[in-house]
Amino acid sequence: MTEQCIHDRVRQWAARRPDAVALVAHDYELTYGQLDAAADALAAQLRRHGAGPERAVGLSVPRSPGFVVAALAVLKTGGYLVPVDPAYPEHRQDLIAADAAVRLMVCAPQSTLRWQEAGLRTVALPEAHEPQPSHGPVGVAHPDSLAYVVYTSGSTGAPKGVAVSHRSVLNLADADSRLRIGPADTVAQLAPTAFDASVFEIWCALGNGARVALIACDEVSVAAIERDLDAHRPDWLFLTTGLFHTLMERRPAALDKVGHVITGGDVLSPKHIHAAADRSAGDVYAAYGPTEATVFSSLHHIERLAPEERVPLGTSLSGRTMTVVGEDLRPVPAGETGEICLGGAGLARGYLGRPGASAERFVPDPLSPVPGQRLYRTGDLGRCRPDGTFEFLGRMDRQVKIRGFRVEPGEVEAFLETCEGVATALVTPVEIPGADKRLVAYVVPSPETAIGVADLRAMAGEHLPAYALPSYYVIVEALPLDPNGKVDRRSLPSPWRSRELLGLAAYEAPASGVEEAVATVVAESLGLDRVGRDDDFFALGGTSLQSVQVLERLRAVRYPVTSREFFANPTVASLAGLIAGKLAKASRP
Repeated sequence: MTEQCIHDRVRQWAARRPDAVALVAHDYELTYGQLDAAADALAAQLRRHGAGPERAVGLSVPRSPGFVVAALAVLKTGGYLVPVDPAYPEHRQDLIAADAAVRLMVCAPQSTLRWQEAGLRTVALPEAHEPQPSHGPVGVAHPDSLAYVVYTSGSTGAPKGVAVSHRSVLNLADADSRLRIGPADTVAQLAPTAFDASVFEIWCALGNGARVALIACDEVSVAAIERDLDAHRPDWLFLTTGLFHTLMERRPAALDKVGHVITGGDVLSPKHIHAAADRSAGDVYAAYGPTEATVFSSLHHIERLAPEERVPLGTSLSGRTMTVVGEDLRPVPAGETGEICLGGAGLARGYLGRPGASAERFVPDPLSPVPGQRLYRTGDLGRCRPDGTFEFLGRMDRQVKIRGFRVEPGEVEAFLETCEGVATALVTPVEIPGADKRLVAYVVPSPETAIGVADLRAMAGEHLPAYALPSYYVIVEALPLDPNGKVDRRSLPSPWRSRELLGLAAYEAPASGVEEAVATVVAESLGLDRVGRDDDFFALGGTSLQSVQVLERLRAVRYPVTSREFFANPTVASLAGLIAGKLAKASRP
């Protein structure tokens, strides 16, 4: 059991190997000595602004070397970091900052005024992270002090902050031989800063003297990921399920440059993960673990040439427990279905400022002889197989995973029902063959109210994070009910088969060959019958992950477009105009 804090561990490596590279991104490098010194200097500045033990410090910083420096600096003050993704809608950012009682925000220089107007003190992240001597005291912290708080979706309409200690993070870094990262290793950093997979990528690497390689910081596309994987050749790579499936479908050779591959966050395709294992030079693991158990709770090693009908959750990490229990929290016999409960090392302290929710989910372990031991009730249904591995069988509640992020449909419903003109709303996931899971919102308007899909999409986009946005909105006169008066979900209309069901403006046919080609690619990627020249990809229900698929299909027909260009030109006509301009320029002598 570790008795260190994260920043103590990093400082040890800085003292032992000051010239070893700690962070790399494109042509930028920062050594352990430089990282530690830069974090010391920033920590001294943060202390002058009120940072200290058990105090929250917000980080509204894009995924970058600067985020790592700032996070380490916060830990050195004795405080804990609250990642506030600057890509979130401002309303969501404000909600997180307020819930975590953030009084000090580290942010990019251009964002200081925005946070000051919100009543927070700010520290602008330096453009460069050159070492500056700093001998200020390190804040008082101990292994059970909070290291970070990250927010997950909440069924009441408000997100919940999961509070995790230094001890839990270093337990993940140290405990299991399957995650044995060494000082000579490179760990890819690809996860968003507000997603707890970044904890594994950053702190399990730096806690073991390894190198963190930031992947696809400029644009997350298949091409950018493959480019950076080829440049850095990481020994460890974590991919959310959706992104893993996309890479295996579009660029499976990208994983040839990787040592160990870990993927999880949603139900995995056996075909894809076994194809990865068959071609990988290292080990391939399926991972399972809620945020409340510090990133990973279990791993399943994928055997080469041994496909399975269903990819199991595997076995728990060392020092952690996984048990399938009945309603009395007692283990059920092997093979029987029950709730998956997690225990041992790695459990979060609880939900920040929510003792009731914490007590409901983090319960006393009735079988442990150690006083104070707890179980986390995941709400996942599962069973223990005869070989001792565990299997996921669905959710007890309505929570779903969308592109690796946990989403409570109730949270989305609660927001929609606050919108003017909405009487009631129902949000549910739909499975689309050959695509990722998507959310559909069925909305009943208030009497004598005309509300459109565009209105709903705009209001949701201002308040909800991208991963929680419904892909489709279907306006109905009433929700269908079964004989018991409950919503009959089987009778809800399918939203994705026809463009006309999406409530868009009248169809306008493509006006050129390039527009026709772009419309066909978008329609095929989204599973729609047709797409018009004025249709917006995101208004059609497209997601950022599906945009990667569209870009790959366009490249296959020699229409190269970057993700930045795509996001700036989301309609068929504007994107086709961009492509036509590129083609004309390329054809000039």
